[in-house]
Amino acid sequence: MTPRRPSLHPTLVLFLGLATATFAGEAPATHDFLAESAVDFRTLLAAPPDPASIVARGEQDLMRNLQKARTAEDVATARYYEKLNALIFMAPVLGPWCTAENLPRTAAVFEQVRREVRPTIEAARKNWDRKRPYLFDPTLEPVVERPKNTSYPSGHSYDAAIYATLLTVVLPEHAADWQAQAARVRWSRVVGGAHYPSDTMAGAILGEAVARKMLESPKLQQALEEVRAELRAARLKQAA
Repeated sequence: MTPRRPSLHPTLVLFLGLATATFAGEAPATHDFLAESAVDFRTLLAAPPDPASIVARGEQDLMRNLQKARTAEDVATARYYEKLNALIFMAPVLGPWCTAENLPRTAAVFEQVRREVRPTIEAARKNWDRKRPYLFDPTLEPVVERPKNTSYPSGHSYDAAIYATLLTVVLPEHAADWQAQAARVRWSRVVGGAHYPSDTMAGAILGEAVARKMLESPKLQQALEEVRAELRAARLKQAA
C-alpha cells in the first residue's frame, strides 16, 4: 500500500509560494497603493499623432534637428536619467547621498510604487503601439539605449510625473524643484532620441493622474510619512 502523502497547511503553501517568487527575483504583485484598473488611460489621453499628419511631420523634423544640435551637456543629461528611479530623480535636488544604502525605506516604497504603476503604462503603450522615432526614421541615432518597447506614452516621463507628485507631498518645500526635475527627464528623452515630445507630454499627464489616484490610499500616505521621516533624518545627518 502506498503511504499517503501528508498535506501542507494552507499558510505554509502561501509562504512557499511567496518564497519561490522572491528567490526567483520576482516580488509578489501588490495593489496596496493603486487598485487594478484604477485609472483609465483612454479617458485621459488622445491617440498619438498620425505619422502622416502635420504634427507628426513636425515632430520628425524636430528630432532630426535636435540630433544635429545636440551638445555634450544634452548627451550627459540623457544618459544620467536613462536608468531612472526615484533616487536618481531626487539626487540633483537633495544631494548625491540619495542612495538605497542611505535611504532603504525610501528605496523600498518607491520600488513598490514603480511595480504597482507599471500595468497602466504598459496597457497604454500596447493600445497605441507607436513606433520609436529611430525605428520610424533610421537616420536618427539616439545617444541612449534603444528601448524595445513602444513609444507612446513615455515611461520615463510617466515615472517622473509620479515621483514629482508624490515627493511634493513628502517635501513640499521642494515642489518647484520636483517639477523642474520632471521637465528635465522629459527633455532628456527627446534630446536623447528616444521619444517624440508628444510621447513625453502624454506620459506626464498619465503619470500625474496615477499619482493623484495613489494619494487616496491610506497605505501610501503612511508609507510617505515614513519616507519623509527617513529623508529628514538623512538630511540632518549630512548637515552634521
